[in-house]
Amino acid sequence: MVDPGKVQGQPLFELFRQLMDNKVILSLSVVGTGFERLTCLTGVSNENGRSYLSIDLPDGFKEAAGPAESCRLRFNFNGPDLLEYLFSTQGGFYFGREMRIPFPDYAERLQRRKNFRMPTLPGTRLLFKQDKLHVIIGVVNISLGGIYGALLKHNARNVIGSILEMNQQIYGMGIIFPADQRTPEQVVIIKRAEVRRVEYDPQKELYKYAFEFMEIDRPEKDKLIECIYYLQRQFLQRR
Repeated sequence: MVDPGKVQGQPLFELFRQLMDNKVILSLSVVGTGFERLTCLTGVSNENGRSYLSIDLPDGFKEAAGPAESCRLRFNFNGPDLLEYLFSTQGGFYFGREMRIPFPDYAERLQRRKNFRMPTLPGTRLLFKQDKLHVIIGVVNISLGGIYGALLKHNARNVIGSILEMNQQIYGMGIIFPADQRTPEQVVIIKRAEVRRVEYDPQKELYKYAFEFMEIDRPEKDKLIECIYYLQRQFLQRR
C-alpha cells in the first residue's frame, strides 16, 4: 500500500527536478551541530551506480559538518503544492563549492503549510501608526506569513520597557522594500497584523518584534510574493 505521506521512486526524481528548475530554497541543518542555513539543489548525478543530489554549500558548512562521509543532513522545503516536505540523508562527498549527497529513499510530505523566512536587503523598513504612536522598524527577515525586525525609532515618551505587547493588533502597516539597480522601491500594505514575539537585546539595548500577517488584500499579497521571489533570486546570486 502506498503511503500518501511519502514521495519516492520516479515521483521523487520529478519533485527534485522541479525544485532545481524553479530554484526553490531549501532549509538545511547538520544534525547534532545547531548549524542551519539556506541552500538549493544544483543537480542530480550517478556515481558508481548510485544516485546523488548536489547542493550548494553555505558559508561555514565544512567547519560545522566536518568530514562529508560522516555528516547527517536534514532538509525541508515548500513543494509545488505549497506543503512542507522533509527528507534526510547521510554521507556523501565534497565537490568544489558543492556537496554530493546520497539520493534519499523518500521525502515526507506534511499536511501543513510553511512559509520560509528570507533575509531582507539593507534599508528594508516597516512603518505603522497605532493611535498616536508612530513606529519605524528595521526589517531582518520576512515571509508570506510574517515579518521580524528591530525597533529603530518611535515617538512615545516616558516609556519603560516595550512599546508593543504580545497579541496586540496592528492595522495598516507598510513595508518598504528599497530600490536597487534592478528594481524600484516597492511598498506593501498589510491590512492587519498581530504581535507574536517581543524580545529585548541587552547588548544593543533595543527591542525586536515578530509580527504575523492576519489580513492582506490580494493585490498587496501579489506584490509581497514578487518581493520575496526577488529576495530569493538575490540570495541565490550571492551564493
